[in-house]
Amino acid sequence: MRTTEVRLLRTEDVNLENGVINIRFSKGFNQHFTVLHGSMLELMRVYDSAISKLVPNRVYFFPKNAGKGFSDQWIRYFFRILWDQNNNIYATAYELRHNYAIENINGWIGRGLGEHMKLLALSKSMGHSDMESTKYYYSLVPGLSDIMGQVTNDTLNEIIPNITNNEESK
Repeated sequence: MRTTEVRLLRTEDVNLENGVINIRFSKGFNQHFTVLHGSMLELMRVYDSAISKLVPNRVYFFPKNAGKGFSDQWIRYFFRILWDQNNNIYATAYELRHNYAIENINGWIGRGLGEHMKLLALSKSMGHSDMESTKYYYSLVPGLSDIMGQVTNDTLNEIIPNITNNEESK
C-alpha cells in the first residue's frame, strides 16, 4: 500500500475477519483491494483491539484522534526516527512498497515467467491503473531482464504482453 493509502484507511474498509482491505483513497482515485498476509492480519487484529479502547468510534483505522488521520509529514518524521535507530542505510517509508514489488518479482525467477497473470495480479494488488506502471519495477530488479532473456530467449514485452483495459474486462 502507498503511505497515503494507509493514512487515509478508514475502519469500515478493513475487514479483519477475512483480511481484505478496500483501498478507496488511492493515487488517481483508482480503488482496489488487497489481502493481508496471515501474520499481518493478526497484528492488525491486536492493534484494532488496543486502539479501539483508546479511540472508540474512530473514523480512520490509524487515527490521530477520533475523526482525523495522520499527516504525511508525521509518517516521514517517525519513519525516519525509527528507521535510523535500527539501520545504517538511508530509506524512506515509500521504499517498502518498492521492496514488496521487487521481492514478488524476484520470487518468480525460474518459475515460468511466460504467463503474465502473476504481473497482472501484482499490478492490481498495488493499485496500478495499467501493467506498464508495474513493469517499471523490473528495471529495479538487477539483472532480471538478462535472466529472462537467457531462460526464454524472449524480450520482456514478448513474455508479458501489454494488456489494455478493454482486454482486462473480457
